[in-house]
Amino acid sequence: MRLRLFGNTAADIFIWFAGVLNRITGRTPAPDKPPVDAPPGQPGKQPVIAPQKKTEGPRAVTPQKKAEEPRVVHLPKTTQEAQGVTPPGRAEAPRVVVPQKATGKPAEHPRMPARCVVFSDTDNSINPVINTLRFAGILGEKGGLANELAGLSIFHTGDLIDKKNPDPAVVEYWQQLRRDTLAKGGQVKLMAGNHELEIWQKIRSGEKFGMSPERLGCINNFIESLDLFHVAGPVLFMHGYPTLEFLQTLLHFRETTGKTLNCFNTDHYKKAFKSVNASKQYAYVRRNRRANYLLYDVADASRYYKKQGREVGAVLSRLNIDTVVHGHRPQRSGVQADNEYLKWIPQVRMIGNDTMVRRRGLGATIIRQESGGELDVVFINTKTESKKLRKKVQKDLGETLGPPRTYRAADPGTVARKSAAHG
Repeated sequence: MRLRLFGNTAADIFIWFAGVLNRITGRTPAPDKPPVDAPPGQPGKQPVIAPQKKTEGPRAVTPQKKAEEPRVVHLPKTTQEAQGVTPPGRAEAPRVVVPQKATGKPAEHPRMPARCVVFSDTDNSINPVINTLRFAGILGEKGGLANELAGLSIFHTGDLIDKKNPDPAVVEYWQQLRRDTLAKGGQVKLMAGNHELEIWQKIRSGEKFGMSPERLGCINNFIESLDLFHVAGPVLFMHGYPTLEFLQTLLHFRETTGKTLNCFNTDHYKKAFKSVNASKQYAYVRRNRRANYLLYDVADASRYYKKQGREVGAVLSRLNIDTVVHGHRPQRSGVQADNEYLKWIPQVRMIGNDTMVRRRGLGATIIRQESGGELDVVFINTKTESKKLRKKVQKDLGETLGPPRTYRAADPGTVARKSAAHG
């Protein structure tokens, strides 16, 4: 813009200066535009502009502290949300959910039976079982069961049949004994040993053992019906030595599900019968053990528990187990091994119950629960056999057993003769 002072009056200069000032303050449009409020017919006349209040300048704003945003825990979507469906009445927004553990305390173990007889590793033999049950007063001389067996449990911790020559007659005997004992108010609990699991694996691989399909199917179904272990009160009954991996798995199962340990048999163990490879994790394998195997043959138990005993004892304590009765490892002495590895697992009473009963003809562990809850353990074997022990055992078991009577509904002698014919 060029400033011309000559030839202009003082009024012109004042008007020019006011226009510049107004343009700077933004009060009027630029002079090249006609004023919007000019009177009609007088476009060139400058309007009189009333002084306006000075606009308020921008106020200084003090920055405020940013509000803390709510934290959102992103969890896996529900089944409906994963499929792109929003549940009714719920906006599509992240859900704030806190994962919860199993509600309530874990379920307690079933109560320990008042009286129980524990067999181990009878290996196709029936006569030693009959002899021991007669010694204990559970069977009469003619093979009949006592009238009342309320409170009595008969356990077998595995290897009922022989892995090289499984005998269907032995299976029939134990099935019949289980039915007859149940009818008298007692129970029979049978567990699988490495012999049963090896037989099942061979059947699945095509081995027929010289049997008809019907008899082979009977043995197959019997093995699949067996439990891997049983817990009653503070006692764990199982075939072989409890490994740290197996016990840790049981502890995890109980803490995450809240169920009793015995539910592991149906929830996990029996589902392993879908394949041979899956069943091997429980099969007490001796060699070529994989990392995921839970039960395996502990070649040197003393060395194993010297190294792992502290942790094994700690897990058993958390499981409320203080007694373990097992078989699998033959005791050459023919006598039960009591308080095994107490030096390495001081809080647990471990009993090796494989007394080679098949050769010796007599052998079992009697556990009697006293009124105060304590367990009284008595060993029956060829070295402890005596009239005095027989009277004691029959007296102890007689508190829940009625007098023996004769009946021929399940004559063990007949089944024994069948077994001998197959042997």
